Amino acid sequence: MNTHTDASPPQPFCPDCEAGIGHAHREGCDVARCLVTGLQRLSHDAESCRCPRDTWTGLWPGATECAEFGWMLGPGLPDLHRLYTAATWNPALRRWTRPGHHTPTPEGITR
Repeated sequence: MNTHTDASPPQPFCPDCEAGIGHAHREGCDVARCLVTGLQRLSHDAESCRCPRDTWTGLWPGATECAEFGWMLGPGLPDLHRLYTAATWNPALRRWTRPGHHTPTPEGITR
């Protein structure tokens, strides 16, 4: 689902590392996420986590889910704090899921 209600329009380049849409963030990028935890990649242990590099989508990580869940502080201002504290990261889908909602994985297993 790709709804951008009240979300900012896509930006062609990452505001930190300038990766283009669909391209991997550069190492050391503040915007890149760990695809295992959904949190900032800079704060994960690169030695123990060998997740693939995150790609720039044109939107701040989590903004799409905030708009989808109705968790906006105002037009174009996703409530990322609420997302990170109330939602659950699904590494198989590489997205945040609403609390209490079971989300099927690509393999068809409900989590």
